[in-house]
This record gives sequence, C-alpha cells and structure tokens, in this order.
Amino acid sequence: MSIQMHESTCWTVIRDAAEGDPSQRDRFAHVYEPIIRDLLAVRWRSGPLTAEIDDAVQEVFVECFRSGGALDRAEPSYAGGFRQFLHGVIRNVARRAEARFVRRRPAADLDPNALPADDESLSLAFDRAWARAILGEAARLQAIRATATGSAALRRVELLRLRFQSELPPREIAQLWNVDASEVYREYDIARDEFRDCLRTVVAFHHPVSPAEIDIACMELISLLH
Repeated sequence: MSIQMHESTCWTVIRDAAEGDPSQRDRFAHVYEPIIRDLLAVRWRSGPLTAEIDDAVQEVFVECFRSGGALDRAEPSYAGGFRQFLHGVIRNVARRAEARFVRRRPAADLDPNALPADDESLSLAFDRAWARAILGEAARLQAIRATATGSAALRRVELLRLRFQSELPPREIAQLWNVDASEVYREYDIARDEFRDCLRTVVAFHHPVSPAEIDIACMELISLLH
C-alpha cells in the first residue's frame, strides 16, 4: 500500500480493479491476500484441506476479478462494508473447495470432524486476520513515512519493533541503545502517536467514516489482538 493511500479509498481500488486496472488489481491483492490466506488457514487448520490453501487463495482472486464477479457486485452500501463482503466471498470459495474434497473421497474415509462449520469462531478468526492485516499496513505506512522523514523517525519505527515484536521493555531498550530511559519513554510516546496516525489513515482507506468512528474502529482492531 503506497504512501498516497489518503488519495483513495478501498472502494476506488475495488472499482478500478473490477474494471481491469492491472496496478489496482496488484494493490488489491497486496492488501487482501494476507487476510484471505489467514482465514483459510484457520478454517482448515491441521486438516486435510491445508494443501488446498494456495489454490483457494487464487480462486478467491479469480472470483473477485472475473467479469461479473464479486468486485462487480461490491457496493459501499453493503451491510458491514467491504470487510464483511470479502468474508462472504472467502466463505463461498471455501465451501466449494470442501464440497470438491467430499466428492473426491469415499464416504467411508470421511472424518465428520475434518470439515469446519461456519460458526462464531471462524467469524472471530476472520476479524483477527483483518485486524492483523490492517495493523501490518499501518506499520508499513509508518516505515514509509519514516524513510521520507529521516533517521529519528526510523529509530522510532525500530523502537516499536523492539517493544512489540521482541517484547523488550523500554528500560532494556535504553540499555541496548546506551541512552537514558527517559529518552526512550519520550520517543516511545511519539512513536505511538505516529503509529496511531498511520492506523487512522489505513482504517479510513478501508472504511471512510467520521474521525470519531475511525478512532472507535482503531480501538476495536487493537482489542481483537489482545
């Protein structure tokens, strides 16, 4: 997702991708493939259909991009927005793959627990996959902005990486960097503000609403991963 994200929304990307714009189809795939792959992996976790994930991901994109396909039917007025629309597309592709799997297997060999049911746990899995993808896009946007801003901003990106990926507390980061802990705490506050601004930008891209609603959506996404 480019630094010019604020100039469009997911609906302009969807419209242009549906019309066959190669760059927008690439952008669509870049943004949504992790979500599609994550949901299928959870739906088919450790089961016999895990070998079908790559093909199913491609089938979702075929369904989205074909003439008269999913993206041609997508509308901003869809209940739940594009998030729920995409969930429905993935679910339909998964069900077709499961039906093909059943047809290929003798009834006596079928484990009744091998295929998942569409239940609340899968809806939650999709919501968490969505949250991971959106927060990941926010982190990438912050890195893009930091590259354009300079070394201090890049250091704050690294600070967040150490804090959340390596799970180092600020005082240990201060020791690692050989600086006073108060400096790390100060930069940490700035880094979080920068990340929140990027997250708001990404959320607005996917679901343009009022600033207050964007803030609520940001908090909901973060809460899904805690």
